[in-house]
Amino acid sequence: MNLQGFKQKLGVFAGVVVFFFNIVTTAQTDNRPQIRARVVYADGTPIANETIYILVLDRDLDASGGGSFGSTGQTDAEGYFVEILNVDVKPQFYVLGVAYHGHLAKAPPFILHKGQPEVHLLLTLNDNPVNPVPMIDRWGSDQIHIALEAFLEPPAVWAVNPMNGHAYKRIDCHNVMDAITQATAENAYLVSINDEVEHEWIQGVFDPDSFWIGLNDVAEEGRWVWASGEPVTYTNWETHERYGGNTEQNDYVISEWGGGKWQAVAPKDKRIPFLKQAILERAVLPVNTESDKQTDAQPTEPSTLSHKTTAARKHRSAPPQQIRSLSEIGIWAVNPANGHGYIKIWCEGLEEARDIADAQDAHLVAINDKTEQEWVLGLFGNHLYWIGLSDAEKEGEWVWQNGEPLTYENWGARHSFPRSTLSPEEKDSAVMTFLNGQWHAVGPGDLFWNVTKFAILEKVDVFDESPAKKNNGL
Repeated sequence: MNLQGFKQKLGVFAGVVVFFFNIVTTAQTDNRPQIRARVVYADGTPIANETIYILVLDRDLDASGGGSFGSTGQTDAEGYFVEILNVDVKPQFYVLGVAYHGHLAKAPPFILHKGQPEVHLLLTLNDNPVNPVPMIDRWGSDQIHIALEAFLEPPAVWAVNPMNGHAYKRIDCHNVMDAITQATAENAYLVSINDEVEHEWIQGVFDPDSFWIGLNDVAEEGRWVWASGEPVTYTNWETHERYGGNTEQNDYVISEWGGGKWQAVAPKDKRIPFLKQAILERAVLPVNTESDKQTDAQPTEPSTLSHKTTAARKHRSAPPQQIRSLSEIGIWAVNPANGHGYIKIWCEGLEEARDIADAQDAHLVAINDKTEQEWVLGLFGNHLYWIGLSDAEKEGEWVWQNGEPLTYENWGARHSFPRSTLSPEEKDSAVMTFLNGQWHAVGPGDLFWNVTKFAILEKVDVFDESPAKKNNGL
């Protein structure tokens, strides 16, 4: 073979290699799901040729995990940008938000399906900026991330601890000083943890990451006091000094993720980038419980349940001999608007959720108005939960498990959820979804039927379960 012939063959071979790698590269790129979104002002004017900050939250449908990732992007002349998701397509839902000069926008949560190359979204910025200073110019990406994450999640709500009657709220914050400022604005203080019972209640209700608490030695080095002025009667210090121990700079305290051990840290400790949450506490908050109403209304008895609910219970198998104890499934939180207790539990499915509810003299949650809906979301977050709604007795006539009438509805549009091969007659139960808490009818075999592993229970008055009442023989 002469040199010219060799070059020709080499050129053909090289072309095949390049062609081959082009095919592989293109296939990989096409298989990665991408978001094509348009950002506009409230009046519809596009954010043209501008830098924006993008945040995407992802949550597994079976509640096994989740995360978030942020980046900057550039819009085109029509306000569009493309975000490629370097993720495997699996049972997850995503929430996307953007920030531009203090204005925030978010799109409804969505699910990615295999073979779905692109998701189209429209993001409309809010009218009033959360900060009048352009965030991209003056804020760090960490601050933008915190502001957007708080914007994408349901607003935090106050929950009452039935053990002491105090109200608590988890907030997002930039640092401990920001947390103190927010607490003051709410007529509250950073949480004081006075005993192990209170510690376990906070851990059980909020399932928190690391968060700021109200313990500090700002006034006098080494003399720890609560921001509320309460005496220090309980401590839960970390046994080892992970961050250098108590020094003149480490004047504030965090409760660490994974058990809630305490650690002294500096106000802006850069070694701990995840100190972006705090728990607030208020000692005084009006609580209107069922027992406080002093009305003639009696608690719902089994005999007052609808025929449909009673029949459904008869056809279920008996509860397991060893049901999970209250300490194993969580701790009740009280809604200050109605005095009812609520709890999030893990379950294999709807039947087990009902069995746990029966064992706790409770029922799957009945959501009677928008205020209750928003409170439940603010405490437990956007996810998939079994709720107590069913039309098993009469098709299309939805009733609550506890016999209450259906006075409020929050059904989602059909196109917002995974398609189902089941007929309406086969969908006798309901879940509350990640799409702003909207409800969705499900039946055996549906995607949501298979992956919903949490339920929310409700109890009329859990104040009767407090240790103080038990110790007094009440």
